[in-house]
Amino acid sequence: MQLIEENYDIVIIGGGAVGSGILLDATLRGYKAILLEKNDFASGASSKSSKLIHGGVRYLEKAIKGFDKAQYDLVKEGLIERHIFLKNASIISKKIKINIPSFSYINLFYTWIGLVIYKLIAAKKNIGNNSFVNKVLSSLYFPNLKKEKLKACLSFYDGSFLDCKMVIALLQTAISKGAIAKNYCEVFEFLYYENKKISGLKYFDKIENKTCEINCSCIINATGANVDNMRALDDKNAQEILALSSGIHIVVSKDFLFSNEALLIPNTSDGRIIFILPYLNHCLIGTTDNKCEYDENIKAKDEEIKYLLDEVNIYFTKPLKKEDILSSWSGIRPLIKSANKSNTQEIVREHLIISSKNGLISIAGGKWTTYRKMAQDMMDFLVDKNYLEKRKSCKTKKYKLAGNEEKHKDLEKLISFYAISKSTKESLITLYGNNATVVLNIASELNNFELIHKDLPYLKAEIIYCVEYEFVKKPIDFLSRRIGLCFLNKEASIDSVDAVCLEMGKLYNWDDERLEKEIAECKEYIYKNF
Repeated sequence: MQLIEENYDIVIIGGGAVGSGILLDATLRGYKAILLEKNDFASGASSKSSKLIHGGVRYLEKAIKGFDKAQYDLVKEGLIERHIFLKNASIISKKIKINIPSFSYINLFYTWIGLVIYKLIAAKKNIGNNSFVNKVLSSLYFPNLKKEKLKACLSFYDGSFLDCKMVIALLQTAISKGAIAKNYCEVFEFLYYENKKISGLKYFDKIENKTCEINCSCIINATGANVDNMRALDDKNAQEILALSSGIHIVVSKDFLFSNEALLIPNTSDGRIIFILPYLNHCLIGTTDNKCEYDENIKAKDEEIKYLLDEVNIYFTKPLKKEDILSSWSGIRPLIKSANKSNTQEIVREHLIISSKNGLISIAGGKWTTYRKMAQDMMDFLVDKNYLEKRKSCKTKKYKLAGNEEKHKDLEKLISFYAISKSTKESLITLYGNNATVVLNIASELNNFELIHKDLPYLKAEIIYCVEYEFVKKPIDFLSRRIGLCFLNKEASIDSVDAVCLEMGKLYNWDDERLEKEIAECKEYIYKNF
């Protein structure tokens, strides 16, 4: 066993949106922090979102219909955080126009009222004007949308982003300021003082194949859908606080949407909302909402896929078939089950911060849009409850994330002279922002601008960059959560496995046996999860 270090202020368990956000906030406030993730970073629900940054149209509907100020506050907070998100991650996020087709004049009127209120709540944080598009123009913008009974489309703006790359940007930023983040490190035991208060933990490093021990001032459980399991590791009698829900998405050809704008279907057969979004030159459709149990390798079920196809096909002239799906996946949302106030817990709107009798601090619930506010609330909680001495105030409101310092147009100029395709240039900027130049410098030094696959825009040099700078330990890390290929096209990702494994084998000095093992494991993961 190896004793890592005794003077950490904070250990964060969980390398998703919330954990990485807390790591950055803690580090910028001057605390010594380390983050541990049992698999790869963003390998849970944080990589399986709808890729939207939003105030929450559904909350607004509840606020209006129920005169509910709490719902109104949720919308307002979301819109404030949307503005901050887009500013701090200006390359890997952008505003997106969302169109809502209306098939009755009553719905058209109510939708218009709602969008006006949405804009008014945003006030100075508004990111685009609402607009009315008549039936004729709507048919031109979305030729696949059914014309019968269509009255018009109303549009508004929200944000979209690359969820996997957002986690990487948060971690890179935190690490540049002195933080430590380790993936494939699974916490399996907590350590305690004589008074039963938590003093540290033990974890197993799956890559190094060793057990390590850390002592620290406080431990944060930010493990998403796994929060209750981690709480039970500390206290077997801990009551569950989560109600888990599975949400699936499917990806089809961009030709289905025929637009760089999104559609929101507000009136499905069971009252849910479906988004149809342009995403990395493809079309993303989601999502479902079904009660589920915790499953580390959850996959989209046939009945969930059928539900999405059936609902979408109501509105489009060219029906989608199961054979049209290029990739599908399922993520587990950690929703709050109960929120009873007591001396040891604090309700923070959509999310909950709770401390166990032994001092394990857990954060649950929330959404991607408000990850930064959740991190701020957690750090304020630790100071207010005397887990930590106050040092600096929160700095994340106006802190540009790594890779997002330059403007998109400036990056286009910087890489314009490289002899690579337009699609590769665009892919590099989209995935790496400023760091696209680092990838191209690696390719230049090796004089190797080869692609991992002739039909795809990704350079082999990206593998080297991602191993060195983006914490890639396994081929699936690269294929799914660094370039996002598994989320776009399952078959293309399987076709790319051999090439990626060969390049990683050179970097990690894998022998033939290890190489074959990695190839088999990677393909099995793709088949099992997508």
